[in-house]
Amino acid sequence: MKNNILLILACFTSIFCSSQMKLNKNKEIDILIKTPVKLAPEKPIIYTIKNSSDKTFIIDPYGFVGDSYWTFNNKKLIPIEFSRGYYSREDKNCRDDLIIIKPKQKIDIGLSLNYVDKAIYDYSKTGNYIRNIQSKHSKQNGMPSTCKSYINELEKKGYIMLEDSIVAKIPFVK
Repeated sequence: MKNNILLILACFTSIFCSSQMKLNKNKEIDILIKTPVKLAPEKPIIYTIKNSSDKTFIIDPYGFVGDSYWTFNNKKLIPIEFSRGYYSREDKNCRDDLIIIKPKQKIDIGLSLNYVDKAIYDYSKTGNYIRNIQSKHSKQNGMPSTCKSYINELEKKGYIMLEDSIVAKIPFVK
């Protein structure tokens, strides 16, 4: 009887667990998200970054650039407007912005998986949303070039700028 109760409890807890989805292609760094993600536009989305290597990597949280769009119940959403402006930074901001992930380290942090996406969407309907993303992170992207001298300083210490890409369809629910 006791075993049956434990089995039932285990089943209920596993039903409500979310799974982790790997978003990137790099084999040494994993960028993960628990899915499905609860859609709450006022809250930042938190990603888990795991470094499984013996190297220290530099990641720009605004360094992913590419194409992205949203779907709602399998139909592409049309943006209701676009945000204006851009994020400008100096080397002093780079020290605060850039993510330094040491060997075997794991961190939870917010990222922009496509910095150039300035679209604003209407998320008022209840249903299934999917964020479709194709982006790349490299030293050549626009945002890392604003931190060029700081990145060069870190690379002289042996740090490596992440070269990576994301091709993902992230499920959200509301």
